Amino acid sequence: MAGSSSTSAGDAYEALKARLVRGDFRAGVRLTEEQLAAELRVSRTPVREALRRLVSDGLLRFVPNVGTFVASWSDEDIRDLFELRVLLESSIAGLAARRIGAPDIDALRRIQDQIEAHGPDISSDNLARIGGLNREFHRVVSAASGNSRMSEMLANAIEIPIVQQTFARYTPAQLARSFGHHREVIDAFAARDAEWARDVMSCHVRAARSARLPRPADPAAAAEPG
Repeated sequence: MAGSSSTSAGDAYEALKARLVRGDFRAGVRLTEEQLAAELRVSRTPVREALRRLVSDGLLRFVPNVGTFVASWSDEDIRDLFELRVLLESSIAGLAARRIGAPDIDALRRIQDQIEAHGPDISSDNLARIGGLNREFHRVVSAASGNSRMSEMLANAIEIPIVQQTFARYTPAQLARSFGHHREVIDAFAARDAEWARDVMSCHVRAARSARLPRPADPAAAAEPG
């Protein structure tokens, strides 16, 4: 019975986490055990445990005596997340360049071929397709780094809905640039050039941040005419 309960809680956690990452729940909306238990067709006990874990992950926010809410993210929060990604992903790419084997480099090329199969098409269907492949690309890079602790930190940072939805903000030109970054990081891995890999990955994440956040105001444009 204990094993069954644990499995149910784990399944509820994974199901709710996937929905949160996809953005199925609006930021700030209140989630109740009753509602979710009915939707998942489980008892409230595994849902309660799943909600606790998701609060710990930062995907939900618990307010005592009020309830559990889908986390909201300010522009400053998003900047902080992307700064963390820059540090982690560039370091992971540098480590991977020294340790990655030919089979993983071949796997990255195959994944990137699939990513680019429809060109820089920004239709919702294609972006959803690319999103899963993109996560697999970065998962292979993380695994190749050999640093499990850093990879776990990165996984927590990128499984935030506002990060996963970055592709939805891309223009065709920005998507094509992302493709180019992936190709170049593969070249850096093939060359075993850690510094090159770090630099490309840093540019890649910074470009994603630029697409996700509003551009800062131009001080010159805001100045009073003299």
